[in-house]
Amino acid sequence: MPNWVYNGLTIEGPKDSVLKLKEQMNQPFLDYISANGDLAYSIEQTKYSNPIFSFRNIVSPTDLEAYKQQPWTGDMENRVENPDSWYNWNIRNWGVKWDVAVSNDDQYPDTYMEEHENGENYVVYYNFNTAWGIADKAISNLSLQYPNLLFTLSYQEETGWGGECEFLRGVMISQSEYESQCRDCDATDCMEYCEEDCGEICNVCHWLGEADLEAVAKCQTHAIYLADKVPTYRKVEA
Repeated sequence: MPNWVYNGLTIEGPKDSVLKLKEQMNQPFLDYISANGDLAYSIEQTKYSNPIFSFRNIVSPTDLEAYKQQPWTGDMENRVENPDSWYNWNIRNWGVKWDVAVSNDDQYPDTYMEEHENGENYVVYYNFNTAWGIADKAISNLSLQYPNLLFTLSYQEETGWGGECEFLRGVMISQSEYESQCRDCDATDCMEYCEEDCGEICNVCHWLGEADLEAVAKCQTHAIYLADKVPTYRKVEA
């Protein structure tokens, strides 16, 4: 299983452009690649009647026979890369190995959309998960197609690192990143590992939700935080 990255993409600008983008991202298609990225060797293709948001609707492969190949052939010592296989093509053009489109067979999709007015602008928000990294190449390409819209991508990987970046006219114009984030106070780069083997503790709010509480109770440095944070721990343990 991959490490999942949880993404929130906000797109804002003139309403007609946002609605055009929304329609483009939801174009139905058939695919040989199943939702988890493995090749579907059966005769039936995978249907995407309501993909919601699809990297394939930003940029898609033209050589389908090459795309359907495995990423490489041979063993690990003598393997030969297939540069236009689905895996290598996706990494090169999207930045990640799998699409986020919702197939007809997906009953509990992680990809969803919200939209609302914001003064004179219109906003559409997409939520989706990617494997191992962010789809910066796909978002940059989409931004190039809609130069009058601002794209803001917020992301966090399941182990804690994350960040935010903005795209305009196909260029990433800003990016901020962090290595960790406290789940209690949302401070970033604040999780420190205790030398007494308590676990990771927030140096801002002293959150101990993932620490070894028995070890914390014996720690001369951090035991005092238990008394201060009893309500939080009861909530976490529940």
